[in-house]
Amino acid sequence: MSDKPLTDNPERGWGEILPLFFDRHVTIENYAVNGRSTKSFIDQGRWHNVLDKLRPNDYVFIQFGHNDEKKEDTSRYAAPGTDYKNNLMKFVREARAKGALPVLLTPVSRRKFDEEKKAVETHQEYSDAVRQVGRDENVPLIDLDKKSVALLGEIGEEKSKGLFLWIPPRKYKSLPVGKQDNTHFTIEGAKTIAGLVVEGIKELHLPLEARLNPTLRLTDIGKGKVVLLDYFFNNERKSGPDNRPVRYHYVWEDTANSGFSQLGETIIDLDADIDSLDVGPTAENLARASIYMIVDPDIPSENPAPHYIDASAREAIVDWVREGGILLLFGNDKGNAEFQHLNMLSERFGIHFNEDSRNRVEGNKFEMGAFEKFPSHPMFEGVNKIYLKEISTLKLSGAAESILADKGDVIIGYSKYGKGEVIAVGDPWFYNEYFDNRKLPDGFENYKAAENMFRWLLKDAKAVRSNE
Repeated sequence: MSDKPLTDNPERGWGEILPLFFDRHVTIENYAVNGRSTKSFIDQGRWHNVLDKLRPNDYVFIQFGHNDEKKEDTSRYAAPGTDYKNNLMKFVREARAKGALPVLLTPVSRRKFDEEKKAVETHQEYSDAVRQVGRDENVPLIDLDKKSVALLGEIGEEKSKGLFLWIPPRKYKSLPVGKQDNTHFTIEGAKTIAGLVVEGIKELHLPLEARLNPTLRLTDIGKGKVVLLDYFFNNERKSGPDNRPVRYHYVWEDTANSGFSQLGETIIDLDADIDSLDVGPTAENLARASIYMIVDPDIPSENPAPHYIDASAREAIVDWVREGGILLLFGNDKGNAEFQHLNMLSERFGIHFNEDSRNRVEGNKFEMGAFEKFPSHPMFEGVNKIYLKEISTLKLSGAAESILADKGDVIIGYSKYGKGEVIAVGDPWFYNEYFDNRKLPDGFENYKAAENMFRWLLKDAKAVRSNE
């Protein structure tokens, strides 16, 4: 259920995926954490944190059980008929005291089959306790245990491995010997279980049903494909909570305005993996990328010892694109990115960053960075307005062509090179600050353009990770 690390990690929680199923007016805050029981969740102050944030008419989806069962661990164990049930009642009553709307969920079944290859119930006592609390407290209940057992029985012992962490060796750097885990989910499993939760919401006719995403397009277009983000040419650091330097600025892990965490989540929602490269590109390490992104290469004011895109890096990248790689170059405006070496790379594909600064936005005058006229292109399907500020325009030559131009300026360029493709934009563009409407007024749709771009690119990208 909990959120998981995004990079080089096949595990996903269904709560992490649930926002996919709702429109953008619903905010889902996932407080679930791996390994917690009702007891440890209370003892560690996590329930107190939830209560502090609750407001009238907030929904609280409550699911525990897997870790309450651990009799050998006194810090977590909660007996089903007593402590576990009492803790659930505590959650329900205290949430209602804040005017919130609790919803109980039985624990998802582990993947277990008997000798006749029938799916086996794995949480009977704990699920029964949840059902009892639901009846006693008159709480809406989604019987996820029952639903998941039925699902496993339907798809069978072998196929159900795809929902769980049955990972072959060497598919992920973090799992060199692979893994066989019948409890935790892959993204496919998380999407499937989240779908069962949504099914339960509909069956209960919760008012929340009105906020389900009417245009949801679940896809496996990214299966086996990896978007690799450069951390070598962009390698900025800031002081962390313990005064140690931490990486930030256009990286997957950065959840602040400066990060790419929301873009990473969008790519993962398309069933692709995201990863990072903190050394210079070579033929060997680019072989694990379907799409390679270089964003805002460092200048000395950002990094006292910047890495430049040198000749060996350029040749590795050019050869990789020629053989079918997809390269994304996101620059910045004058004074905020290293252009000399970036252009030595981009010009191999007929694209030059002009090192200027267009769309200089004053304060909150966001319309100064707006684009509203788009060509017929997959990137702009259903998009009415995007935001790009302080951007370097582009000059194209050879076979390179414009995807988006405005008032004589090329804003987004494209080049087909050998079997591969190159897309260039003079701005980091999809960073958190201007990805959605956390800062931008309603009507701007950078998030939609981002999904469209990666849906388009992943369709033809090479798969680099096998499921075998």
